[in-house]
Amino acid sequence: MTGQLVNLLGDWMQQTAQAWVVWEITHKATALGIVAFLSQIPFFIFGPWVGVFADRYDKKRILLITQILAMIFAFIMAFLIQTNQLMVWHVYILAFLLGTVTAFNVTTEQAFISELAGPGNIKKAIALNNSLNQLTRLAGPAIAGWLIATTGTAISFWCNGISILFSVICIVMIPSTGRNKEKAESGLKQFREGLNFLHNQKLLRLIILFAAIQTFFGMSIVQLLPAFSTMVLKGTAKTLGAIIGAAGAGSLVGIVFVLPFVQRIKRPCLAVGGAVIWAGFWYILFSFATTQGIAMLCQFMASLGASNVLTLSIGLAQELTPANLRARIVSAFMMIIFGLQPIASFLVGKSADLFGISRMMWINGSLMILFTGLLLVIPRLYNIKSSIKIPVIRNQIIG
Repeated sequence: MTGQLVNLLGDWMQQTAQAWVVWEITHKATALGIVAFLSQIPFFIFGPWVGVFADRYDKKRILLITQILAMIFAFIMAFLIQTNQLMVWHVYILAFLLGTVTAFNVTTEQAFISELAGPGNIKKAIALNNSLNQLTRLAGPAIAGWLIATTGTAISFWCNGISILFSVICIVMIPSTGRNKEKAESGLKQFREGLNFLHNQKLLRLIILFAAIQTFFGMSIVQLLPAFSTMVLKGTAKTLGAIIGAAGAGSLVGIVFVLPFVQRIKRPCLAVGGAVIWAGFWYILFSFATTQGIAMLCQFMASLGASNVLTLSIGLAQELTPANLRARIVSAFMMIIFGLQPIASFLVGKSADLFGISRMMWINGSLMILFTGLLLVIPRLYNIKSSIKIPVIRNQIIG
């Protein structure tokens, strides 16, 4: 977790700087959408294999390899910016390569954390990991915005590379959990086993559907923030960092203080669906924002709900799954959720150039409310209750 804290801080700095440098080069929301598309499409392309790969081989070794590759990519970006050689196609290629590495890293990391924590502590470990993610999301973009305004964009990439090096050292210090022994079957066949298990988990399928709505429409709004910060709010990189930081603060508060109340609701579909509607409502208000303060408030409030959707979904996905299938279920989850995101990223970016940034944010928020509302009024979905006991994790996180 110490390595994660440093690594995630650098990662959020790089994400903010990368979005800003693409916007500076092109001044087109379509380009932001293409970068997001290339970053996320590997989750869909490699979805059938990443979970099987993590289940079959030593997870510690996979994490070391993926982290070292991510560090190399960060240093390449920093060098290209530092020497004034960066072109938008460089960002496209590196975004795809980093997305491929991330697809393997994220799936392996989730399963590795669960192994380290043990069966009785999976939800606590995931909640702690997500809390770190949101804490660094609060600080990382703000630091990146300040650095961009004072020293330029390259420093954020150098910092991320160094933070990954620190994470690699921490991973080396962790005793290996050993290699999982799997039957010599094809990756696709083993992936289908994971999908068949997912098909038989009715509650999990429905919650993933709500998570897909949040991801498709809600996360697409994030890629437009550089354009929104400059064109609508007339701000700078500091403005972008402040808005993303406000969203991170909302997510952190949502996980630590709101999630325990959500978990007490006996109908998880109603709880998660309500969180999606909450987020959609604040995204609509965000589309009308004309000042930085209002924009930060809307992002904070929207993230209170959005964070619970994905945190609860991932936690259920692992808690309902046997250890030998866990990485495969996580990869199926990532493929379904994030496999939709590349399409949304491209469509939203292109539409923002055609119809306007604020209008697309309003449309996305409205569709989140509409589709989720339609699903909630279906009695069969509304009445489904959890088949497991979901413990309250607030005190476990804080303590």
